[in-house]
Order: sequence, then structure tokens, then C-alpha cells
Amino acid sequence: MNFNTTGAGLSRRSLLALAAMPALGLASTGASAQATEFPTRAVRIVLPFAPGAANDLVLRVLGDKLSQKWGQPVLVDNKPGGGTIIGTDAVAKAAPDGHTLLANVSAIVQNPPLRKKIPYATAKALMPVAQINRQHLVLVARPDLPIRNVTELVAYAKANPGKVNFATWGIASTAHMVFEKIRIDTGAPMVHVPYKGSQEINKALLTGEADVAVMDVVTPLPHIRSGKLRAIAVNGPVRAPIFPEVQTLSEGGIAGFEPYGWLGLFAPAGTPAAIVRKIAADLNAVQADPALAKRWDDLQVYPSDTTPEQFKAIFDKDLATWTAVIRRTGLTID
Repeated sequence: MNFNTTGAGLSRRSLLALAAMPALGLASTGASAQATEFPTRAVRIVLPFAPGAANDLVLRVLGDKLSQKWGQPVLVDNKPGGGTIIGTDAVAKAAPDGHTLLANVSAIVQNPPLRKKIPYATAKALMPVAQINRQHLVLVARPDLPIRNVTELVAYAKANPGKVNFATWGIASTAHMVFEKIRIDTGAPMVHVPYKGSQEINKALLTGEADVAVMDVVTPLPHIRSGKLRAIAVNGPVRAPIFPEVQTLSEGGIAGFEPYGWLGLFAPAGTPAAIVRKIAADLNAVQADPALAKRWDDLQVYPSDTTPEQFKAIFDKDLATWTAVIRRTGLTID
């Protein structure tokens, strides 16, 4: 029998393609079945911070909701240390099946340009799943300082060289980068004083031991409302709804801090795409529950609704932005 391989009949390539279709269908069916069955056991979300802070509280609320949706326990595993590297490394080396996940903040895009030695290649070892939420940071000052915005802070620091100190939660932290860039961009002489965390910084500001600081919004909020502390700037592309009168850093002339702070979910590289999409969709669904709206408002977080591709774009853009800021400040670790 003579087959026509060039005209109206089926070509050899077409025949091979048709022969491959059942295999492709089986692969697609297998991926779909994986997602449908997921999870088959407890899911562990590693958070590379100590328990008790806002991100920990957010994850525990979401963990409870996801557990109800999935019919399996969802456990928050706090693994602080190493500038989030210890917890991140544990997930980077975990089985890529969706049962071990990482919740991390923008430190994950700051570490590569900050550190010479990281035990994993961030962009290759982890897959962005979804941005959980966005958050503002707030720059606060003692109310007896004659400053109400960044411009006035710079002028005051220049008029009082070496007498203005800024508190942060550690060397090369986001807070440290903010003040270092203000200092470098404007020439304002200020002294860095690192503390162990937001509560210590809060106390130092209230007692007059510290002059200015960058903090999460929730910790100083009662004192800002009572007038014991003053908000003078926020990060992010727009002003914080809770502080409509307070400028963004970019409005104050300090570029590079337009991205929001965020909490995001990651999976080990190689996790099946169908499982990654299911996790993202289910996460978005549970945190959009209207019953949680007041909880998110109390914690001053703005829930996101992103696909893995959208979060990957945010991750890539913020990596480039933070790399530029870090190179400008000259900060390094190691």
C-alpha cells in the first residue's frame, strides 16, 4: 500500500503526533489527579521568623482555614535565624510535592545581593506560589522632634550632625536600608542603633532612647493614635489608608522603596504545576472570606489575589529593585 506523504493524506509527522496523543492525555490526566488528591497528608508551612508577630498570626488564621478546606492539618513551623536563610533552606531541600511550603517576606529577594554565600540558588530552588498579602512599613519619630516628614528629618539631621539616631531590627535589615539610603542620598548624618525587634524599638522611641525608626504598622499604631509617636513616612507606591496625611518615601524624595512589603508563599522547585495552582487558588479563596476582613484590618495587611505567574513577576521586579538599593547603600553581609 502506498501512502501519500505530501498531499491530502496524513504525513509521517502527523501520524507520529497522533500516536503521541494518548501519552499526552495520560500525562495531563495524571497531573489533574495529583491536584485533585492534594493534600494527602499534613501540610507544613515554614515561616523563618519567631512566633507572635503579624505574619505568624496571618499564617495561623490561613492555616486553620486551609485545613478545613483540605481536610488535612496545616501546620506553621517557625524556623527563625540567618536572616530567613535557615527556614528557606529547609524548604528548598524538601520534597517537591506541595506538602512543605515556605512563607517568606521580601528578605528572600534581598538576600541574594546582600550575601555572598547562600546554601541554595533562590530563583532555581524555589517556585513562587502566591503573594499572600501586601504591607506598609512606617517611619516613626519621637513627637518632641520638630519633624513631620522626611524632608524635615533630613534638615534636622543636617543641623544636628551625629545627634539623630535611627533604630532598626538589625544590620542590613529593610529598616537599615531605608535609613542608609536616606543618609547616602541626602548627606544627612545619622547614627545606626540596632535592636532585637519591634517591641524593643517601640520602647526605645517612647523613652527617648531612639529618635526615629522604621517599623511594621501594628506595633506603634496605638502610640501614633495617642500622640506619643509620630508617623512621618511610609513605603509603598501609595499612601497608607490608615495614614492618609503621611507621605510615601518617594514623595519625600527617597526613591527605591516603592514596592510594598509582602508575605508570599513558595514551594520547592519541581513541585507539579497543577498542585502549585491549586494551592494558590485555595489560598486566595480562603483569605477572601468576608468574615476575615476585620482580622486583616486589625493586622494592617492587604490580602492579595495572585496567580503563580503574577507573583513570579512581582518577585522578579522586586529582586531588581532591592538589588539596586543594596548596591547604592553598599550594605553587605558575610
